[in-house]
Amino acid sequence: MKVYKLALVARCAAVALALAALSGCATTSPTYHEFVMRGQILSVEGSTTTVCIGERDGAAVGQVLEIVRHVRKPGAPKGKSPAFRREEIGTVRISSLYDEHYAVAEVLEGHPVVNDTVELERR
Repeated sequence: MKVYKLALVARCAAVALALAALSGCATTSPTYHEFVMRGQILSVEGSTTTVCIGERDGAAVGQVLEIVRHVRKPGAPKGKSPAFRREEIGTVRISSLYDEHYAVAEVLEGHPVVNDTVELERR
């Protein structure tokens, strides 16, 4: 029984450590930017968006990016099939880079909202 309790405590400590590593501020935590925020639309003002993708990610002025919304499937069963589906919303073009992490993009088509994601257009 003691071995079981030690294993449980060790697992809880590992989870807490992992959560602490990911919970840093987005502007100072490379882990958060790399795995959680990269590609996120941070703001939408008219036909201009601010996206969390910059020089460090290989972004360049003039690149066209697809806008994708990840939509939860209604009544998705627990199991091996994904509980989300990709919905293509439109496209944006990077108009300026203002940091190694961020860019301003103009909406070419579609209606993006905050928390949609952008990715390089597939050909």
